[in-house]
Formats: sequence, C-alpha cells, structure tokens
Amino acid sequence: MAMNCRVGLIALTLFLLSMTPVVVADLSTENQTLNLVCSNDDCSLSSQAVGDSVLSEEERDANLLQPVTVTLEFPMRPDQTSVSLLPSVVESMIFDFRIQEDGIGMARPDLYIELILGPSTNSWTISAPGPSSPQGSQEPYVLENQELDTSNGRILSPQDQVLLRISFDIDQPVTWELHLAGDSRIVLPIEWSIDAEAANVDEPTSLTEPRSITLVGATTFGGLMGSDVDCYKFDVEEQLSTLTVTVSWDATPLEVEQSHTIPEFWNSQGSSEDPPEIRTRYEGEKVVNEYRWSEPSGGEHTLCWTGMEDHYQSYSFTGSQSLLGVGSTSPEEFSGEATWDSGSSQVGQVDQSTDTSGAGVLTMGMAALGIIVAIIGYLMPLSSPWLPRFMLPMAIILLLFGGIISPAVSISNESPNPGEMTFDELLEERIDRIYQGVINDDEGQFGPAWYSGFMGVAADERLQLMLTIESAHPLGDGRWQVKVSELDGIDLDRLVFGKLNEGRLSADNEVRFILRAGRLLALDLLLLEALLIVDEEPRGNVLHIDWEMVSDSGMGSVNSPAWISRPDSMTSEDWKQVTEAVKPELLSVSFCDCGIDAMELSIRSNEVYANDLISPGGIESSNGLIPHDFWVAILGLVVLVCAGFVEKERREQGMALAEEILNAR
Repeated sequence: MAMNCRVGLIALTLFLLSMTPVVVADLSTENQTLNLVCSNDDCSLSSQAVGDSVLSEEERDANLLQPVTVTLEFPMRPDQTSVSLLPSVVESMIFDFRIQEDGIGMARPDLYIELILGPSTNSWTISAPGPSSPQGSQEPYVLENQELDTSNGRILSPQDQVLLRISFDIDQPVTWELHLAGDSRIVLPIEWSIDAEAANVDEPTSLTEPRSITLVGATTFGGLMGSDVDCYKFDVEEQLSTLTVTVSWDATPLEVEQSHTIPEFWNSQGSSEDPPEIRTRYEGEKVVNEYRWSEPSGGEHTLCWTGMEDHYQSYSFTGSQSLLGVGSTSPEEFSGEATWDSGSSQVGQVDQSTDTSGAGVLTMGMAALGIIVAIIGYLMPLSSPWLPRFMLPMAIILLLFGGIISPAVSISNESPNPGEMTFDELLEERIDRIYQGVINDDEGQFGPAWYSGFMGVAADERLQLMLTIESAHPLGDGRWQVKVSELDGIDLDRLVFGKLNEGRLSADNEVRFILRAGRLLALDLLLLEALLIVDEEPRGNVLHIDWEMVSDSGMGSVNSPAWISRPDSMTSEDWKQVTEAVKPELLSVSFCDCGIDAMELSIRSNEVYANDLISPGGIESSNGLIPHDFWVAILGLVVLVCAGFVEKERREQGMALAEEILNAR
C-alpha cells in the first residue's frame, strides 16, 4: 500500500512538473520580445507568453492620506546567455493594467517604469490612458520609440542583469490587475547578438595550451571572445619561400569588432618570425586578412591572437605555402587595379546605340541666314502672291522655332542648374563623408546614416547632379538606358589615397577607410549606372538629375549598410527590386600593406535584365523646345528653297512671255 502511494506521489509530481511552463529568456536578434509572466506569484521576463493570465491583489487599506505604493519586479530568467548590442530605442512597452472597480478606467494611477539592461538603466512615467472606445474599456498603458541611455555602453553580456520594475500608487480601496501571458510585454529591436559560448568553438586553446591543427589545406574555425587568447600550433615545412595565413572575420558591428592586429608567430625556440606582408580586403560583409611570412624557419610553430575586453568576433582561417623557386612571391603579385569602367549594369542593346542629335550653334547660324534671306525676299517685288502670304512666313516660322528658339533652349539646358554638382564634386563629397565616419568612429551624426546613403546623400537631403551623355541604348520596351562619360575610367585609387594624404588617420583606421570607401564607391557606381533609365530617347548632350532622398532599409548588415537612402520618386518595393537585381554576387576590395599605395577591386556581377530596372523619374535631358528641331529647321530651309525656285520659274516664264509679245509686234 505504501509502495502504491509512493508511486502515485511520484507520478503526480511528474505530472505537475510537466504542467509547469518552461521559461525561456535571453535577449538576442532572435528573441526581441520579453513578456511579463508569473506562475504562483513568481514573476519574471520571458520570451514566451506562458503562466498565469492575471496578477491581482486587493488594496483595502489605501486612502488619500495614506496611499499604498506597490512595486512589482520582473527579472529575466534564465540569465542572459548571448552577447547582444542594445538598441538606441525601445520599440514598445505595453502594460495591460486595470482597476477592477473602475469599469471605464478613470481612476487608474500612473505607472513608474524602471528598466535595467546590463549597464543601461532607464526610467519612465506612463500616464493612465483615458477610455478610447465607446464602451469606455480600459486601454493598456503604451510607450513607444523611447530612447535608451547607453552612455555606459551598449553591450549586454552573459549574466548581466535584465530587470523590469513597475511601481504605482493606490489612494483608495480597489483591486488592481496586471494582465499577463502576452498582454504585457517589452519589444527591444536588438541590432546584433552572438552566442559567445557556442561561437568559441576553438576551445580549449590558450597561450599555455595551444591547439594542434593542420594549417595548410584545412579550415579552422574559432571565436575571439573578449580578452580571450587563441593559440594554435602546427608544423611548418623546411625550405619554404612563403607561408600565408588567410583569416576571414565574420561581420560584426564596430563597437564589438576585434582589432585584427597582426598575430604573434614564433617557432619552437620561442623566436618570433619577421613581420609579415599584410593584405586586407572585403568579401561581401566579411573582412579578410592575408598574412604572408617570407622564408619562415621549419619545425613546429605557434600562432596566437589576443582579443580585447568587451569585443567579440568569430573567424576562420586557412594556410597556403610556396616552395623556394616555385612561382612568384613578390609584392608585384598585387596588381593594384582599382579603375571603374561602366558596363556592369548595362542592359540596353549596345549594338543599337544612338548618339545625341540635338541642334546646336551651327544650326542656329544656318537658320539665321535662312531668315535673313526670307526677309530680303519680302523686300523684293515678287511675282506670286503666295510667296509673301504663305511660303515665306512658313519658312520663317519653321526656321525660327526649329533653328533658333529650340536650339537656344537646348543650349541653355546644358548649363548647370542652381545647386547642381558635377560628378567630380559629388565623388569628393562622397569620399569625405566616408572619411568623416571613420575618423569619428561612426559616433554621433557621423554614423552609417551619414555616409551609407546612395552616393553619400542622406535621407531628407537633395541630390542634384549634371552628367554628360555619351550614348543611349534602347531597352526593347520603349525605354532607354543612358551611358554617361563620367562613369568611364574612374580612378578609385586617386580618390581614396588622395584623401588619405590628409594624414589624420591611424594605421588601423586607414585600412578601414580604404576598404569601406572602395566598397561603397563601387556599389554606388554600380547602382547609378542601373538608374540612368529614361522613358524617351534623349536628344541633348546633358542629363540633369534632381532627387529628393528618403530613408530606406537598403542592403548589408547593421554595421556596414549601403544604399539606405533612395529617390522619393521610387517606392520602397521598386528600390528593393532594383538593388536586389544590381547587387553583385561578389564584391572584393583588397589592400596590400606591401609598399604599394593601391587597392584592388574585383566584382562578379549578377545578370541584370531590363524588367528588373525602374525608370526612377527626376532625370531630364537637355532637349530643345520641340522634338526633332534640327529637321524642323531643315524643313524651313526646304520651304525657303522651294519659294526661291517658284519665284525663279515664274520670273523666267514672265520674261519668256514678254519676249514673245515683243517679237509678235
């Protein structure tokens, strides 16, 4: 009997445990909502909406003279496990708090909110909302888009405290209720996070216990978490010309990015090898470092990276080697080719290109001469009444509009509009914004919103640009893609390294500036070429672009976005369609610290189709007043010549008739 009771008790316990909700927490990019939950008066913050539906209590001793202050605490359970980058704002806080005796919610108190997120502590007061429905129901307390004080840092580390404290004053006998299980919650848009323990796959590895690996022909994964020291030991063959270690660092926000310093590299005797040649490049969102040691000694070697506190980044690396006398190993292997040539986003029919044919000064001179001839014709005695009444006025009108007024309008349109920049001026301003972002560590107004907009123009700013038309190509659907001369042969090296001559950047920031500038410039030029789409064939020699820029999500990660502003004439859906089509499969920007002031640019473009591209609007060519003005002027000359031919024939017929009459006498 006792045994049966014991078995029954165990079964009941297991059943009750199975009914207890499993609480999950941890703020990360995957878990951005914290629900207020309670179970048997044990309250916490959880990513799951579980537990009791209502937390309630009677306050019968409260009065105006002796109000009761109620404080509720909701710690996050379990503790934080990820390393997360706190946002600048709380997206929303919703608290469904009610007074049971107050059906319309007129007597609800203010809520005093305190939110502790690791190093960040913030507090707010939420006034009781009034009834918003015809029935006078009690609406929840809502707070949206509230700034967080992150002056003590934005890093939420494992085991950091996450706590919500709610306080309110009761000044009359009532029963209050806080509705839970999803009705009360906090939403924090976490920008970046990493599971540091899971990402640190290289452990155990340290200065005293280096991990044995195969370097050449294998890929090793690791994570440099905080002030961690990662060390690896491997064998180096004898008689090597070079040993190259290629390290690929995963995309990480600047605030938590490791320094990417040169790793320590020593042989079995503890002697360090000579400093390596360094090449750095972007591959997509990743930073890739290549370290090349010349003629390292043979035998067992140790390679170590040392991290910085509160910085977290995962990586992978592999090795390659070359034997003495085999292949080229000099810095000349680095070509330093970073010249931009148009054509990567070309979708127009190149074989059907048309040159601009707008009328110009020569046409105006020809038309002026024709008008003078027509006026002289008026001063002469004409044999036909149709000439002064019809043909000469028609010739003058055609010559005036087609050969004088329309070309004059076209020529005037080829001069810059007020506030308009040349392409060189735009590139200088674009490179300066990138420079300012790097020199100020992306802080304050110099963050990604400052330099990552399309062509460096931020949202709420205006892009006014004048370009020279080289040719126009039909798309096959009635539209035209314009090729401009400014996009050919752009020397990115000159732009980037010319800016570096100001000499205000540290060595690490110089590399960051070179890679960032190369990447953003290449992406902007690629997209600009794809946006030069017009609905009508241009006839003038100049394009005028006038775009009011608005904010957009763009592309890339939170730490290295691009194209985060767009013309207001394009919808967000259109912008996404174009950028997705134009975005290259691979964009590689490389810099070699080997005595060459140059970078390499390599692009593997996607295949772009005409249907992928949108006419953005805001693009005008320097056309004249009327279409085909040159041919209108030619028609005027033809009418004038015909008038002269008619007058000549009539005069000859008149002279012949007069001579015939004289001979008859």
